[in-house]
Amino acid sequence: MVERDLILDGNHVPSYDEILDYMNQPARILWQEMNSFIQQRYNTSPKITYSKCSGKPGWNVKYQKSGRSLCTLYPEQEGFVVLVVITLELMPVIEGISTEFHPSILEMIRTAKPLNGTVWLMIPVEDQVILDDVKQLLLLKHENKKRSSKCNA
Repeated sequence: MVERDLILDGNHVPSYDEILDYMNQPARILWQEMNSFIQQRYNTSPKITYSKCSGKPGWNVKYQKSGRSLCTLYPEQEGFVVLVVITLELMPVIEGISTEFHPSILEMIRTAKPLNGTVWLMIPVEDQVILDDVKQLLLLKHENKKRSSKCNA
């Protein structure tokens, strides 16, 4: 019998714990830290969804705040990928604090192709440094949205 991959098996909706068990250490620790950070900082709950997207098919964990996408986490056995969409207006802010980011993250941001005033970043999280950079991007993204909505009010 061929064992099916939990993440790619669209016929079985995995629980959060099954996704956690699917991952190896140290990825599991980073995954838990990321999820805890999002849930506590943004007071939101994970939503497990299945994507048929050819770029990253399989089960993922989406987070939304006020009906808008915050980020999506794509679990893998040896790590995970975080999709963060940032607006082009945030680019000068990121450049202004560029020394705070790992060079690989900066390169990803700088070479991302803009789409409708945004850049879509698929960031592989393999260590604490990259995880901290992803958190920083989320904080910048959320703070920028709060500032923009106050200006438009």
